[in-house]
Amino acid sequence: MREYDQIAEWFTAVRSPEVGIPDLTTFAQFLSPRARILDLGCGDGIPLSQWLLRKGFDLTGLDSSAEMIARYRANFPTVSASCERAQEACFAPRSFEAIVAWGMLFHLSRTDQEAVLEKASGWLKPQGRLLFTAGDLEEVAESEMNGVTFQYTSLGAGAYRRILGSVGMRLEKAYSDAWDNYVYIAVKAA
Repeated sequence: MREYDQIAEWFTAVRSPEVGIPDLTTFAQFLSPRARILDLGCGDGIPLSQWLLRKGFDLTGLDSSAEMIARYRANFPTVSASCERAQEACFAPRSFEAIVAWGMLFHLSRTDQEAVLEKASGWLKPQGRLLFTAGDLEEVAESEMNGVTFQYTSLGAGAYRRILGSVGMRLEKAYSDAWDNYVYIAVKAA
C-alpha cells in the first residue's frame, strides 16, 4: 500500500508496542505449539509478529507496502515474507492454523474485503482461527496519519458475520479493545 510506504519510518517510531498483544495472548491459547500463522498486513512486524515468534509459532508475513516488508525482513530475516496485495496472494488450501489481519482489512473496498475473507477461509485448516480488526458499524471514513490520507471501510458487525458464515466460518467473538480497535475472532468449520 503506497500510503504506508510514505509513513513507514514515522509509523515504526510511534506504533505502540502493546496494541494487539492482549488480543493475541487470548487468541493464541487455542493454537497448537508451533502452529503455522499468516500475519496478513504484517507491516514491519512489531509488535504482533515479534510476539508470535517469541511464542514459538511458525510465521509467514504478507504486506502490500514494499517499505514495510523491507523493514519486516530486516527485523525477521529468517521468516518468510512477501510483498503483495492480499487480494492477489496465493497460498495452498489449508496452509495455516491461524491468520491475523490486524489493521489491514478496513483499508480494502467492500468487494476486496469479501474476497480476502473468502481466501483466508480457504487458507485455513479446519478449526483454523482468524483474528482481524475492522469497524463494528457500516461506514466509510478518511483520516490522516503523519499527513497522509487513508480511507477506511467498515462493513459493520452484521455484514462481517454474514460474510464469514458464507465462507464456512463462524464468528466466535467481536469486541472493542482498550485502544478502540474492534476485534473479530472467527473459527473455520471442522
